[in-house]
Amino acid sequence: MYNMKDPVAQIKAWLFPSIITILAGIIWNDVQEIKGDVKSLMARSNIDKTRIDNLERLVFKASPTSNVPDRNKEAKCAELFAIMPNNKDIENSVQLKKKIL
Repeated sequence: MYNMKDPVAQIKAWLFPSIITILAGIIWNDVQEIKGDVKSLMARSNIDKTRIDNLERLVFKASPTSNVPDRNKEAKCAELFAIMPNNKDIENSVQLKKKIL
């Protein structure tokens, strides 16, 4: 194949496999580093998801899988927004504004 007495051929014969081996080692190292990063990110994601689920439970006072609306809360909101002041309250507030100004 190559004339082994030729020094350039000997260098090529050793250089090509050496470069391939070095590149394979670098790629392997990068792949292992990426795998470690992905594992740590997945663990962090699970921790964050757990925190979000706990906060949702605190806010909604129910499990996150429960999609049934609470009718009592809706009725309370409707009652709150349905309260209207009577005419005497409006007249009193107008008279107070006149006194202040």
